[in-house]
Amino acid sequence: MCGIAGQLALDPLARPDAAAVRAMTGAMAHRGPDGDGFYDDGPVALGHRRLSIIDLAGGAQPIENEDGSVVVVFNGEIYNYQELIPPLEAKGHVFRTRSDTEVLVHLYEERGPELVRDLVGMFAFALWDKRRGRLVLARDRFGEKPLVYAERGGSLVFASELNALRRHPLVAAPSIDREALGLYLSLLYVPAPLTIWQGVKKLPAGHVLVAEGGRAKLVRYWAPPPPGRRTPSPGEAREELDRLLGESVKLRMRSDVPVGALLSGGLDSSAVVLHMARHAAKLHTFTVAFDGDASEAKVAREVAAKLGAEHHELRVELDVPAVTRRAAALYGEPFGDTSSVPTLAICEAARAHVKVLLTGDGGDEVFGGYERYLVFPRLLKLSAVPGAAAAGLSRLFAMSPRLRKAGLALTLAQLPPPLALLEWLSVFRRVDREALLGGDAPDVLAAMPPELRELSPGDLPLAFDAGVYLPQDLLLKVDGASMASSLETRAPMLDHRLAEAMMGVDPAVRLAGGVTKALLRDYLGEKLGRALAARPKQGFGAPAARWLRGPLKELALELLDPSARAWTLVDGEAGRGVVEAWYAGRRTNEYQVWSLLMLELWARSAEA
Repeated sequence: MCGIAGQLALDPLARPDAAAVRAMTGAMAHRGPDGDGFYDDGPVALGHRRLSIIDLAGGAQPIENEDGSVVVVFNGEIYNYQELIPPLEAKGHVFRTRSDTEVLVHLYEERGPELVRDLVGMFAFALWDKRRGRLVLARDRFGEKPLVYAERGGSLVFASELNALRRHPLVAAPSIDREALGLYLSLLYVPAPLTIWQGVKKLPAGHVLVAEGGRAKLVRYWAPPPPGRRTPSPGEAREELDRLLGESVKLRMRSDVPVGALLSGGLDSSAVVLHMARHAAKLHTFTVAFDGDASEAKVAREVAAKLGAEHHELRVELDVPAVTRRAAALYGEPFGDTSSVPTLAICEAARAHVKVLLTGDGGDEVFGGYERYLVFPRLLKLSAVPGAAAAGLSRLFAMSPRLRKAGLALTLAQLPPPLALLEWLSVFRRVDREALLGGDAPDVLAAMPPELRELSPGDLPLAFDAGVYLPQDLLLKVDGASMASSLETRAPMLDHRLAEAMMGVDPAVRLAGGVTKALLRDYLGEKLGRALAARPKQGFGAPAARWLRGPLKELALELLDPSARAWTLVDGEAGRGVVEAWYAGRRTNEYQVWSLLMLELWARSAEA
């Protein structure tokens, strides 16, 4: 797990700014405190920061092939590297290290940019082919590892983090992208390929960028499968789940440093620990409780005891304002997921005990864990209510706090399903966005990939979550928080073979009986008992309302100052009205206040 940066001069007469690449690399020391490395030759300069996990002595980067014609800097883990080495050695390739990174240069010699299809792992890498004058940038299938880039001044500049990218003079002072800002206000994150900075892009998950001959071409090599229609028997489904999850966990336990597990007591992390217990001679599990809140600690303790794990309960007294400020500055752009704050605190606490943690991330998207997968198709049945009647009832219902949600449902049901889903998920809906952004308010449909827009209402929410929400919110959050703490997290639920199989099961099986994660619950009920399997989903967001009235109140009320930085980005009068309405008790809009607070804190950090 590491950080990478670099520059390719697309103009044959130009040369990269090696000092700037070193500055970008240095800005990511937290991603790799164990060392750095650089490559500077002809039109390309590459930088690397290392968090040593595999081949501690010999895995320093950049790594080259035998004759130095192919060189790579790499962030992440290739879990199946041991399986890839023998066939490559049989073809005459000579390995000089035991690292997973070296597989990339030799596999590229055989497969070219198609090498990504053979990889099982989480990764973002930059590979330079000196003979062809070709740079390959690649990102893993689900987007566990980030990569951002910009084409400026005849060069392609890239880095693992936006904050690092802006250390390069070509990208130091970009303009705000108004479309990205509007989508942030809707979703609390900026969806790829956009970033908050105009002309700076995220490499989307499952994509390769190939730059040669002065041009860069983006190619998609994988996409999450749409919900399938396979209908295995319950026994067959449990057996397939057991085999694929077991293989995934075993691969992700490969490491030259101790590996632990984050155990919340929920279904996903319990399933991961179940399989870790089969392979670990000594298994360490961790649960983090904040300010004495031990609501899930008891269940996690019981699961750990049943599986023979040595369990650690980490108690954290949370300095909410301080951690919130740090979380707001992490991502290089506004990021309003409330769980970014506790996630950062968890990673900081766990890093004191372990260097690698397995998590249950991705389980909700793979197995169907959100209530919206059940509710959204029902909501759209309200489209049968005539438009005029729906509008009248919506206005009537809006007068009653108890009926407000019903009124919203009637309104959204009149929209096309993709737009209805996005507006339902939005924190600031269309009328509020227009107040904040005026004529610059973008169409929120821009966040919906075109290939998803034709899906049925029953399939659309899961497909959107797997293709957009998971990589661009949840995984970005975890990468930023873990890397800020020099901690590596691994997500067995996101092995693409497991995901393809489980998402290919008909929703009637995965959500049998109108129950979220019915298949996973059935499996865990058999392995760990029905009581655990029947537990309702526990949300992980921060208690936004309580914090805004308590430890964050002073900070949030600074938004009422007309000189707040946020009001240089959105309409100050409209924004202050949002804050005033919540503190006066006129609206239950704490997530709107939170989003504006995180926008303000990010804007302050961007000036620093």
